[in-house]
Amino acid sequence: MGAARSDRPAATGIPTVPSELLAFLNEHDTFYIVGHQEPDGDCVASSLVLASLIRRVLGKHASCHNVGPFTRREVADYASEFSPRIDAEERGRAATPAVIILDCSGPDRVGALRADLDGLPSAVIDHHATSEPFGDARFVVTSAMATCYLVQLVGEALGAELTSQEAELLLFGIATDTGYFRHAEPDAADLFDAVARLMAAGASPRKIHGWMFGGHSFDSRGLLATLLLRAEPICGGSGVITWETLDEVRRYGKESRDSDTLYQLLFSIEGLRAAALLREESESSVSGSLRSIDSLDVSAIASRFGGGGHRRASGFTTDLQLDEAVGAIRAELIEALGQCPEPERNDT
Repeated sequence: MGAARSDRPAATGIPTVPSELLAFLNEHDTFYIVGHQEPDGDCVASSLVLASLIRRVLGKHASCHNVGPFTRREVADYASEFSPRIDAEERGRAATPAVIILDCSGPDRVGALRADLDGLPSAVIDHHATSEPFGDARFVVTSAMATCYLVQLVGEALGAELTSQEAELLLFGIATDTGYFRHAEPDAADLFDAVARLMAAGASPRKIHGWMFGGHSFDSRGLLATLLLRAEPICGGSGVITWETLDEVRRYGKESRDSDTLYQLLFSIEGLRAAALLREESESSVSGSLRSIDSLDVSAIASRFGGGGHRRASGFTTDLQLDEAVGAIRAELIEALGQCPEPERNDT
């Protein structure tokens, strides 16, 4: 193996790969790679690349598992690479099995797979804040902008030379979680150094951009128009909330969703600080996603509804009815934005 990147001094700003994680990878021979339900690009790509590195560099067994659903257009083609559960008989025959949980702020985020992991040694690689740390070995860096970045550092610490396919997947995951780098701050210079290494290994930013933003259906543009027309300004336009009804879910389908473009358009509005998008997923379930572009911490709002995530990008699922959820999130945003009065409306 080559020199471990984890030996770099902390002053460079590059997260240090913990020695206990590297030891964990050496101590076990079978790894179940598990990510959060309703996976996004960062979750899917980090899982696939870590499994590839374990097989290719360490010569060990690794399989990817996720309960799905793989409804996001950009990851739908990878659903066949993941198993929704871990077979108990196969686990019983496995040599020194262990689990690595990726991109999860808590063990419940893996859904029904959690029951399959009981008794297994576990490691966690993630960039979300957690209220209760979990895992026997942890590489959790909340300042990192994507789990794929951390997986890249793990691969480099193992002395791996990334294949072009691995580099492409990692760049895709990083671009997904950074909104194609729109959310990057000046302190992310180490991330861009890493991206340069991915490009040197064969990853194409042009291809990744098309992967993320191209290929939408005509219906997806209709849904986007509906959500924009429904958008309700809050606190004089410093916040906005919009929602998708169950009828619209049935009409347009989940594959027509394009939240990233919606947020891009909303945050082009002058003075907008925070946005909320709620979706009626079923008769008894509403999902919500929250975004901000400044110091406003939307993860604090999401946590009050059993969710979580990042300061500027968080989500949750609730059993409130849609109108109740809209009212509750509207109230939370008004309080977070400074309890300012809503603008007067002229409905005539």
